[in-house]
Amino acid sequence: MWKVAPEADRIGYRFKGGQHIQFNERKRPFGAGSDPSNIVDGCYPYGSIQIPGGTEPIVLHRDAVSGGGYFMVGTVISADMDLIGQLQPHSETRFVKVDMEEALAARQNRREMLNKIRASLV
Repeated sequence: MWKVAPEADRIGYRFKGGQHIQFNERKRPFGAGSDPSNIVDGCYPYGSIQIPGGTEPIVLHRDAVSGGGYFMVGTVISADMDLIGQLQPHSETRFVKVDMEEALAARQNRREMLNKIRASLV
């Protein structure tokens, strides 16, 4: 379980209190920083999860940078990103691994739910 840190906004949501992630020691390529989670450069999709230093996951949100030097451990599925944006500081949450089929089904279910809500407002 992780808790949303007070540093949560349209740039990213930081989570505290979960289990520390241990990165394997490796020879760092030229241009990568000293942190074990550093890479030379990478593109960050909306919802990507970084864990600088292995201690606090950060989910990149709408106004986040689109590239940089931290390794991504995963990406929050699109169906859940609006839910991330509604989390308040100190709210508990957890990350669950899903495959592509589950992610696409969740997106379809979310779309159907939003369409029902829109229809009821007319």
